[in-house]
Amino acid sequence: MPSDVTPVASVPMRAVVTGGATNIGRAITESLLARGARVAVGQRHLEPAQRLVARYGDRVVPIRVDVGDPADCARFIAAAAAALGGIDVLVNNAAVTGAGVIARLAEVTPEHFRRVTDVNLGGVIFCSQAAVPHLRAAGGGVIVHISSINAVRPQAGALVYAATKAALTSVTQSMARELAPDGIRVVAVAPGDIMNDEERADDAAIAAKGAGADVRNQTPLGRGRTADIGETVAFICSPGARFVTGTTWIVDGGLLA
Repeated sequence: MPSDVTPVASVPMRAVVTGGATNIGRAITESLLARGARVAVGQRHLEPAQRLVARYGDRVVPIRVDVGDPADCARFIAAAAAALGGIDVLVNNAAVTGAGVIARLAEVTPEHFRRVTDVNLGGVIFCSQAAVPHLRAAGGGVIVHISSINAVRPQAGALVYAATKAALTSVTQSMARELAPDGIRVVAVAPGDIMNDEERADDAAIAAKGAGADVRNQTPLGRGRTADIGETVAFICSPGARFVTGTTWIVDGGLLA
């Protein structure tokens, strides 16, 4: 009898990854590149993206963007679609993180609130909004939102950040239901304790604000790697995950078990 299992293979795709040149974003970009993708990488500062260009050539297209600005989101997506000849995948990875999100309730200012929500939530919504017509034109596609374990286990002293990540759960569900008729899947990925290139500086800056990482040394499988998230996202974007939408995949090494 014929099998219903889709063979695993490289599937060329046109992908857009915000914040795709550093830390988890870079791992996502490299995992997609390994499967034959071309990737438009959005960064506020393009220097990290140039290192990817040096390694992968014209399969990486660096484009400057501030996802906290809705007009810039629209410009960025249009530029990415033009450079790639369309869009099959959007990964909303860019976010305010680290010491930049540390503010206890009494310390939250309107400026802090606006910047974190504009980037972490607004950037997701407005990049997705701009990408949907291109995904429809491609006959469907995938949108992935990078959330955080803090969506379900908030970090002490980072209430606005945690709220934006919790909101992505609802955003993912709503987008998935709305876009399913267009063949567009929407999935969130919530990383746990992941090692990154800048964590020592981040830890010092967070400690200087009187806070600290409260999940360290608590993960049953040990700390994760950025590649663990990159590979998860690459699978979600593959035909093997064709029936996955409207959900948040927690990738935390058993932290919440």
